[in-house]
Amino acid sequence: MNKTIEVSGSVKLERKIVKYRAKISIEVTQNPYGDEEITDLAEIKNQYYLALVENGIDVTKFEEDTFEFRTYNYQGEGTMLKYECTSQKEISQLLDIKVPGIYVNLLECKYVIDDQLYDEMTEAALVDARLRANNIASKIDKKVGDIVSLVDNRVLNNYWTTFNSYDEFFELKVIFEIE
Repeated sequence: MNKTIEVSGSVKLERKIVKYRAKISIEVTQNPYGDEEITDLAEIKNQYYLALVENGIDVTKFEEDTFEFRTYNYQGEGTMLKYECTSQKEISQLLDIKVPGIYVNLLECKYVIDDQLYDEMTEAALVDARLRANNIASKIDKKVGDIVSLVDNRVLNNYWTTFNSYDEFFELKVIFEIE
């Protein structure tokens, strides 16, 4: 039976945001930005689009999805708008617009890790894994041998996730023989 040690090697994940997506609900019964109550969905939408145009936002980029609005279990009348762009400045402008009955439900980012960066992170994570394994093995008077197995479960490209300002890490699970 082979004796092994399993560790995770990690390195700070450096990604590039290539797109932003906001999901915005328009709800007649919800009024997060003021006291005035508007009871007509078309009027709320009209006021929002006017504010968007005044702020230089291209309203033709919006995609409406009433079904998705219903999946959020809202009780009142409403709809969901989706907006995609490649500029952080543009999405920030969109998020700054406040109109009664409008609520930003979600801000997502599409991250990309190119092949060169993936290779660099893989190498760095393998170095980190070997250091961790050596540290543990030395405590039990063993030496680290060859890699027996490694696992990379990370989705690397073309995925949407909520915006996260915290550091994230690329991780490899590595199993080494120990002698």
